[in-house]
This record gives sequence, C-alpha cells and structure tokens, in this order.
Amino acid sequence: MREPEGPRGQGGWPGPSPWPYRQPPPRPRTPVYLNLVAIGLILVLVITGVVVLARSLGSQLGRLSSFERPAPTSSPSGPAVPDRSPTVPWRISPDELRPDLPGAEFVGPIDGDFSGPYVTAVDPSITDVWVALTGDPDERGIVVHGIDPNSGRVLWDRPMEGALCAREADPRGLVCAEVLDRDPASGTGRQWRLQLLDPRTGETRRSSDVAGWFNVLHRAGDTVIILEQREPAPHAVLRGFDLATLQPRWQLDLSKQPGHDTMFSENRIIARKDPDHDDVVMDRPRLRDVGYGASAEETGNSGLVALWAGLRTAFVQPRSGKLIMMPRCSRVVDDGRRIWCNEADGAASYSYAGKPLRRVVGPRLAFPGDDGDGVDRNRPVFLDEIGTPISVDLDTGKVGKPYRTPAGSELPTTMSTETVGDATVLGGDAGTALVHPTEDKIIWHSPYARFSSSATLIKNELMVGFYRLDIVDFRTGERVATVRPEGLYQVTFGDRLAGVGPDLICLQQIN
Repeated sequence: MREPEGPRGQGGWPGPSPWPYRQPPPRPRTPVYLNLVAIGLILVLVITGVVVLARSLGSQLGRLSSFERPAPTSSPSGPAVPDRSPTVPWRISPDELRPDLPGAEFVGPIDGDFSGPYVTAVDPSITDVWVALTGDPDERGIVVHGIDPNSGRVLWDRPMEGALCAREADPRGLVCAEVLDRDPASGTGRQWRLQLLDPRTGETRRSSDVAGWFNVLHRAGDTVIILEQREPAPHAVLRGFDLATLQPRWQLDLSKQPGHDTMFSENRIIARKDPDHDDVVMDRPRLRDVGYGASAEETGNSGLVALWAGLRTAFVQPRSGKLIMMPRCSRVVDDGRRIWCNEADGAASYSYAGKPLRRVVGPRLAFPGDDGDGVDRNRPVFLDEIGTPISVDLDTGKVGKPYRTPAGSELPTTMSTETVGDATVLGGDAGTALVHPTEDKIIWHSPYARFSSSATLIKNELMVGFYRLDIVDFRTGERVATVRPEGLYQVTFGDRLAGVGPDLICLQQIN
C-alpha cells in the first residue's frame, strides 16, 4: 500500500506505540503475592519487547526502495494460470562487492529522494552502466559502484562517505556528493564535496567543496539542485549549482514561506538513515520535474522543479531559483497542460506560472505512481470519498459519474494509479484496470490481478503485485501467468528488467 498522505503519526504508520508501559505494582509484603508479581513483571517485559520489535520492524520497512508500505498480494482467485520462472543471467550481492564490510547492504535511495531507487541506469547514449551504492547497516563506509548491466561485472568503484548521487547522468558527467565533515552533536553531514564523475570510469572530472546540510541531490537540465534540512529544524533550503562548473547559482530559503512547517513532521518514515533527532524532519521529501507541457513558455524557463514534502509543494524555476508558488499541495500531478494538487477539501489546478485555475470540491487525486526520472507527467485520476474513480472535467472542474467498466458496471474501490509507458493503470484489492487515454472510463478490468505496490510493463505484459506477481496481457487484460521474480522490487531500464533491493541487484528475464 502507499504510505499515508498526511503528517506522520496522525493515523498513519509508524506512530507512537499502542502499548503503554505500566510500572509494576509495589512489592507485596506477604509471600502469597510473589507469584503474581513475577507474572506481572514477565508480562511487562514481554510487552516492552513487542514494542521494541515493532519499532525495529517499522524502521526497516520504512527504508524499502520505493519507500511505500507494500502489502503482500492476496492469494489469487479465479481461473488457474501457469507459473513462470525468471532467468537470471547474473546477480550480485553487496557481500561480493564489499568483502571488507561486515553486514554490507545496497544503499537506497541513491539520491536521498523518498521514492528514489537502489540502482539507476546511465543513459546508454552516454555509456551503458548501472550505478549503485553499498555501505554498512548504518550507511557508513559507502562506495559508489559502476556495474556492466550485460554481465554484472564491476567496472569501477569509488569510496564516497555518505554519498548522494543524481539518478540521471548527463554527457558532462554523473553528479555525486560526499560528506567531508559531520556535525559532532547530531552526526549530520555539514561539509560536502560535490563531484562530477566520468560515468564510464568513475574518475573525478571536477569537484567543489560546499558547506551545507545535504539531504537530496537532483539534476534538472543543466542545474544540480540540493535540498537541505538545516539545523535547528524546521528549516528547508533549496540550492542550485551549475552542472558544468559545480559553482553556486542560487539559494532559496523556504522557512519564511507560509505553510513551511507543514512540510515537516515529528515521527519519521526513513528513506536514508540519519541520526536520531528529537526534533521534526521533512515529511517524505520528493523532487520532481514538472511544467514541461505546451504552456511551458509561461515560466520563461522551460519547466519547474517541484519539492513535495508533507502537505505542501514548492515549485521553483531550476535555472534561476525563482519560487513560482508554494501552495497546500500533495499528490502532485502534471497532466501536460497544468498542475494538479490535493488540498484540504478536494483538488485544485494551477498554471505553470502559478495562477489558480480550477477547484474540485469533494473528489481527491489518487496517488500518482511517479518514478522520478525525466518529466513526471501523469493522467490525473480522481477518487470519491470511498475511493471509487470518478470523472472530472479538467477544464471546468465539474464532477461527473463514476468510471464504468466495459461491462457497464462501476469500478470497485481502488487505491492508486501507476503510469506505465504512456498508459495509466488503476489498482488495489479490486484488481487492475487500464484507463482510457482521453476518456474517464476503463478499457479493461482484471479483477484477479491484485495490485499492491507498483506496475511493470515488459513489451505487452504487465506485472503487478508484490512478492508473487500476476502477469496480465496488456492488450486484453487477461491474467495469463504468475511469477516470483528475484529482488524486493522490479525496475525497468529500457528493455531490461532489474531485480533490486538491499541484498541483491540482478538482471532477469521472465520466461
């Protein structure tokens, strides 16, 4: 399942322990009560152990690669379908890469973004290489690795403490940041070295030392954008650097903007490990490229970068650092003509220049399944109060009727949307459905293909689910097989399918 939309700890997960600790009763004076005291003490210890275990599991689940709360796929019902087995030409574990490091793991997300990847692929026009990070369970001793996706052979290694690397390289190079000095009080990196690496060799082409509290690193065109969470919190700052020279272009302090505090939360769902602060932290920050549609000239800057954290989103011109708007906005969707946001009582649309356009009262946006690569453009899908997709006129904001399936019935309650190629699919406990590209209706509905976390399209086959995946014919919606692929998550890079997670990276084909 998707992570809760609102502030952490407010009906979401993880939150405060549901088991209050109670002091044991005073020691009785008569022996007859000794057994009762012992039993009470044992119960307290057991309950305390459960609380500690629950918190530990919560911390680990919060660090999954797409940083969502996945639910195992339900046992499939309906007609039986055959199982398929993946062919794995190669797999590599962090222990193989780091025999020097006990308990080595692949570190994700490589860029610090809440939904970032464990591994990213450099554009093959630059060089054919996958980039991944390894480190210990506390994300110390990090090394950046360049891996040949055809063979799994390691092409180069670069030790880089606390590394953050952009998920998208450029012909000028791959940008990474390395911690040079940590704050002695909090352990957070406060001095960094920006580096432009040759993605073919890992060698440094250019570097620049920068003071700051880096958390996320993102490339937007020819600008490197750094998100800082400065101490003391809450204090969010965006900074822009020239990609070619790594010299600073601009700095934007968001702390004076209305609603800045709603980007932070007291409880934490962890993306990258950080010291255990007592104060607030940014609520699942994501950086997205938006605003590259037909009206992009309105910005005078060919697009925007959106920083979405908690209940607010800042839209910024990447080259100038100009703040276009910072509305109450979650579940950000760029439909190619305008930007949509969830608000308190529904949804609203804005032009790329920050002008309010339409309000939709009642229905709210379904969770958009962005991958964070390139321009994040999605078809907006609206859900009513019980989670059923409902038609909304994007130009007027007028609310229409619920989506209909090909059989003429309403589509059952769904949870989220996912963009695969140029198409949009809906999914949840009610199965998987393909949305018509221009009309608010369903092309096909596959009720037995349980959709819980993400969708992967390989040629004409759609894979949905978690752990054991359902394979659906993308043209017809027919459920044709099941498969248990390797890796916690599956990621496509062109026509390649990677299995990724903290314990392995592999190349696989689904037979």
